[in-house]
Amino acid sequence: HHSATADRTTGAPVGNAHVFFDYHVRVRGWTHGGYNYVITGTGEIEYALDEKISAYHAGFKDPDNSAGLEYGQYWNNHYLAICLAGWFSDNRTYRDASGRLHPIPNRHTAPSEAQMKALTDLVQYLRQKYSIPVENVRGHRELAGNSTECPGQNFDPARFRETLRALDEAAAGPPEPQPEVHPGEHVVLLADADQYLTAAMAYIWRFQPDVSFALEEAEGRWPYVTLVGSAEAVSGDLIARLKTGGARLVQPVVGSPETVQAALDSLVARNQRFDTSTTPTPEPPAPEPWRTYTVQPGDTLSFIARQFYGDSSRWRLIFEANRDILTDPGQIFPGMLIKIPPLSE
Repeated sequence: HHSATADRTTGAPVGNAHVFFDYHVRVRGWTHGGYNYVITGTGEIEYALDEKISAYHAGFKDPDNSAGLEYGQYWNNHYLAICLAGWFSDNRTYRDASGRLHPIPNRHTAPSEAQMKALTDLVQYLRQKYSIPVENVRGHRELAGNSTECPGQNFDPARFRETLRALDEAAAGPPEPQPEVHPGEHVVLLADADQYLTAAMAYIWRFQPDVSFALEEAEGRWPYVTLVGSAEAVSGDLIARLKTGGARLVQPVVGSPETVQAALDSLVARNQRFDTSTTPTPEPPAPEPWRTYTVQPGDTLSFIARQFYGDSSRWRLIFEANRDILTDPGQIFPGMLIKIPPLSE
């Protein structure tokens, strides 16, 4: 937001958290202020309202407008409000006591460098604290139902989001390689469909995994599992059973539906199917292949064992592997085709 307050003679930002809070309560008649944070004209960040309290920042223009009321309540209850002191539009005016219209100088019509740095630092802090996707950082005029010109014609929320994305990419470095997943190999396993399906919808829509609610029947069916639910439902025993059943990667996403949605939406925003901190269970190495050998004149099992294993005492491995054709280790004949098992067997 912007406060839409400017000095009439200079155009510079005026006001702070106390001034705005007092105006909202005394003049507008609100229970408390409209912003959780205020950034002054000098770039100072002021904590205006506890983050757990819904700020009245998306406005109810018309109490009889049920749609606007519903939208406003949603934005107020689900979004933190940050206000930059200032009026970030051109051709600003004010009325004097007699009602005459006067222009405000076209200076300070965009946030200062200090304000933008403070805003960027604050938003990045809050995004990390609450796992907020960059798409959920919005300007007031982007909020359906009760949008206004705020935060001003000269503040572009889309450009600000691009700045945040660039910072995210710079901090993250090159993305970690993701497993190559083929259709039918990945499942979102939901412990509670009623509570968590909606939370996972954006993730499901983006990556198109299978979806299952049958936790007890999932073992051995998918090599990649995103396991979604509460801490009680997503147990260590369940994760262990999925891995034992052959899952190469089990990605638990645990918490309340809101926490889970924030985590999954963050993956969608980064275009990552899996959190890179989730280490896949490595695929077991391919077993060493069995070989065959045609017995030559003068061969013994000991000689053959030394030839293949470097140790003549391992002749019993060959004998046991060929019990279907050998009954006596001393009775082998030229031309016989015998199996040579790998040492790992």
